[in-house]
Amino acid sequence: MVRRAGGLVRRHPLLTGAVAVLALVVGAATWFWWTQLRVEYVEVSYAVPTAPRLVSQGTDDVVYRIDASRSSVAYETEERLAGVSQTARGTTSGIAGDVRVDRTDPSATEVGEIVVNVAQLTSDESIRDQRLQHDFLEAQDHPLATFTTDEVVGLPDELVEGEDVEVELVGQLTVKETTAPTTLSGTARIEGDELHLEAVADVKMSTFDIGPISVAGLVTTADDVRLTFDVVAVDVTVSEAPTLIAAPDDPVVATGEGPSYAEAVQPVIERSCASCHAEGEIGGEHWRAETAADVAGIADGLDLMVESGYMPPWQATDLSVPFQHDPSLSDGEIAALADWARAGGPLDVDPETPLVPAADEAEQVDHDLVVALSEPYQGSVDVTNDYRCFVLDPGFTEPTAIVGYEFLPDKDEILHHATVFRAGADRVEGLAAADAADDGPGWTCYTGTGADEQFAAWAPGQDPTRFPEGSAMRWEPGDVAVIQVHYHFTHSAPPDQSAMAFELADGPPEDYDELAMDIYLGPAEIPCEPEDADLPACDRDTVREQIREDFGFAASFIGDMLLRTCDRRLEDVAVLTDGRASASCDHRIRTPGEIIGVGGHMHEYGDLFRLTLNPDTPEEVVLLDIEHWDFSWQRGYELVTPIQVDRDDVVRMECTWDRSLRPELPPRWITWAEGTEDEMCYMPIATRTLPEG
Repeated sequence: MVRRAGGLVRRHPLLTGAVAVLALVVGAATWFWWTQLRVEYVEVSYAVPTAPRLVSQGTDDVVYRIDASRSSVAYETEERLAGVSQTARGTTSGIAGDVRVDRTDPSATEVGEIVVNVAQLTSDESIRDQRLQHDFLEAQDHPLATFTTDEVVGLPDELVEGEDVEVELVGQLTVKETTAPTTLSGTARIEGDELHLEAVADVKMSTFDIGPISVAGLVTTADDVRLTFDVVAVDVTVSEAPTLIAAPDDPVVATGEGPSYAEAVQPVIERSCASCHAEGEIGGEHWRAETAADVAGIADGLDLMVESGYMPPWQATDLSVPFQHDPSLSDGEIAALADWARAGGPLDVDPETPLVPAADEAEQVDHDLVVALSEPYQGSVDVTNDYRCFVLDPGFTEPTAIVGYEFLPDKDEILHHATVFRAGADRVEGLAAADAADDGPGWTCYTGTGADEQFAAWAPGQDPTRFPEGSAMRWEPGDVAVIQVHYHFTHSAPPDQSAMAFELADGPPEDYDELAMDIYLGPAEIPCEPEDADLPACDRDTVREQIREDFGFAASFIGDMLLRTCDRRLEDVAVLTDGRASASCDHRIRTPGEIIGVGGHMHEYGDLFRLTLNPDTPEEVVLLDIEHWDFSWQRGYELVTPIQVDRDDVVRMECTWDRSLRPELPPRWITWAEGTEDEMCYMPIATRTLPEG
């Protein structure tokens, strides 16, 4: 990663140079790219967390230990969920800590470290809980939050049993990797062998890099959060504090009557959900759909997900041309799932009944040829984000047609993504020199690969790719593959020896229609709000200089190049209206033939997205329309019916960005660059070339 003043900049996952190419998956496979390194699905333990123990200092003091079975920590924030404004509340009893009270000298009272297990937070929506824990709190890596008291304000000279005392615990709250000053304000009292504390603290999500939360098309939240501590602590000489707390009620239990799970629910989940929500797949980090019990376990949120249209994820609107492999649900299927969910998710099968994802033969490729790294690559945790290029030589001695491929990760826990390029025989010598000049296999390649064209990409959860029937990619003798791997070394750096598998055509390339991938780019210029315009980071030249330092000299000129290419002036494009900016660019079709696939790409400010063929003419066709862009769900779309085009046809790309989608980020001029907090307007089109005449 690259650190930029004001925040952490994530390198764009599929671009590494000024003119690098985002490949479009063509065929049955759907492409998803992750915004961050995949995490493993975490089973929540309901053990009470461990906190440092305090020890009595004499006969006049008492150590009280938090009784988790009677204590809780809750959060409360305003949210807009599926179009409805409401207050979101969640709570956990996973809290531990000690308080030592000196009855003769209350000012000597000591509050030990309070530890809270955020992985145990639950609300009235299990899907909210899982997204909050995995995507924002990152509880799989940071399950514990801590509060350390620096000073107790408000203690009287004498403690009276049963009398409330207004106190402030002035200290430091740590969530994930951020520690910030925080004050808990409330009341404390002693009742017999117990100490009771009720206190609140108002904090901001942005302080701890957990929000405000914005999941396009589903939920947005305020930045402000109220934390409420309701604590009962017991005298350690009288009572034992429990080490386990009760888990939430079994979600499989249902009291209502609804549609049959076996007949109305399971077939839909298997067709449109199970393949994505499996171990190792992109949706598996949020929810696993492996058994009937898993489905019943999210019944309290399933109706919201399907009725809002958030799940299954399919961003293309009905304005687009028809696409293959559309997982969208019919009105009848949505109604059945919602009715079943509102009935509590009743099961008419064994809860352990497995889900079998619907198979798609087109997603399978034969491993006719497998080429691996020449030797394992050993990275280092000293370089957290390591971009490394490797040459894979398939050894072709005659023209060869490839009809499918699959990237085979060796250590997928450290692989963020990979992009695969094809290089002609004339480039092999230069690639070998780059390899020889760098220690170990491969070479560092943040700013480019030295290859000719990108033809493949992989991210965790990526399916194999098989091209449409009768189509292939032609490789010449001596052509090699160059794989650029983004390694993400956090806790360890095991050696990796990943590979590529190719399915070869039965006949020569001449027997197949050749595929071409064309990339169309548009400008992205988003100025700051008027009240922030004088800030240094809101100066475009200042931002361009930072981009040059982060991504190289050429990267700082991409924005100007795109303005010239699209015949646009900066003052016309960089216009902010109600926090939104838009840009468009018309391009002549580069490759005549049949359009068989389209796609698009923006970053986290992206809102609206459209690709139109022959705009403003009687032949106008909207190829792709996305009303709510979501960086987390990017894909390629394969047309049901290919559309023939020639060089006289025009394609218009339109992108709109909304600053309110990332309210936690400091004001800054946003232009085209590789960081996730920069922006792009980027559209690939896959064309099947046709014979002349």
